[in-house]
Amino acid sequence: MSLWYRALMASKRGRPTADERAKRQERVLEVATELFLSRGYEAVSLDAVAGTAGIAKRTLYESIGDKSALFCAVVRRQHRYTEPESEPSDLVQAAEAVHRSLMTDQAVALHRVVIAAAVSFPELAKEFYANGPAVAQAFLAKHLVDAGGSPESAPLLFSLLLGERHRRRLLGLDAEPTAEESRVQIAEAVAVVLGDIA
Repeated sequence: MSLWYRALMASKRGRPTADERAKRQERVLEVATELFLSRGYEAVSLDAVAGTAGIAKRTLYESIGDKSALFCAVVRRQHRYTEPESEPSDLVQAAEAVHRSLMTDQAVALHRVVIAAAVSFPELAKEFYANGPAVAQAFLAKHLVDAGGSPESAPLLFSLLLGERHRRRLLGLDAEPTAEESRVQIAEAVAVVLGDIA
């Protein structure tokens, strides 16, 4: 049976194909991101996300889970550089991927959402860390080993890649860094961790 025929039969039975499910998931995450950023965590409901995305709430719940799971899926979306097809070839490229992903306006805004909700939703803060900073640090640790460095230096490298510039971004004091500003910060961070400079 051809793939085309299977897809046709699945469509006739009302079951979405894998491609359709992937597109629906992407649409849901886009909508969820927009709503979390515009309304904050507490004010967003699964009903609002499902309605805006044009799917049933039950479908949303079955495919992703509750609101905290949805937010974590949005956070993981910021770390697509960890996916096999996006895998950097060396430590500098890995550092660039982390830095550029987390310095975007959207990533900074999501970080603000978590900070605003952390006191009322402490579990959300833990889940954000597990699906965000911890993922980035594990990713850097792997590339540090490949570069002859210590995986235990990953938290330091992660901190240097964000640093004071990220704090200023969170406070709305600085715009997204230019390519040259990013290049300099990334190079310095990697050099410090690998011991190339004092």
